[in-house]
Amino acid sequence: MIVKARNLTKRFGSVVALDSIDLEIPGGLTVIVGPNGGGKSTFLKIATGAYRASAGTIEVLGRDPWRDEEIKKLLGVSFDPPALPPLRTGREWLEYISRARGGNGRDVTEAAETFGVKGFIDKRMRDYSAGMRKRVSLVQAFVGNPELVFLDEPLANLDLEGMKNVVEIIRWKREEGLNLVVISHIWRPFLDIADYAVFIAAGRVQASGNPGEVLPLIEGAFPL
Repeated sequence: MIVKARNLTKRFGSVVALDSIDLEIPGGLTVIVGPNGGGKSTFLKIATGAYRASAGTIEVLGRDPWRDEEIKKLLGVSFDPPALPPLRTGREWLEYISRARGGNGRDVTEAAETFGVKGFIDKRMRDYSAGMRKRVSLVQAFVGNPELVFLDEPLANLDLEGMKNVVEIIRWKREEGLNLVVISHIWRPFLDIADYAVFIAAGRVQASGNPGEVLPLIEGAFPL
């Protein structure tokens, strides 16, 4: 298992964002879906060490993401909305991320071509459109050879062709053996390529398991 959560709870004042969830995520490609405010993004931020749990435990790649700083070198993360420094160029930022994960920055050019950002990677990110920012944020998750990649709404702010391209890249990376956890309201493109699916709503895991069984249940619970 790449992620193990036991009794995981997160409170913001009187609001319970995650309510004592137990969850084990296997290797491969996992898709997490659920309504806005259901707890998906809170789970992601705890799993990546951005938030500290109020109670319970979580292990990611066998480590505590809050206490173990070294785990950040093993994780690739793309948050939505993207958090990118506006005064840096895309290339400067991506080379920095690559080196922070132990890479040499040379993989940035190849990744930029894969995600279609080569044409604007040397511009300052303050001049990027929403779609450009999304694409650079996705590249950020893959440079430096991470062991596990978390993608928050990877299809947001992309046109149809861009969505198809990103889904194909995710499929390709999964086939190469990379572990990925994808949070997405748009789940149908992942139905045939995901290994595992999780439905989180009201701060709880409502269902998990085979994507072909879990994802159709979600459609009946709320429109996607």
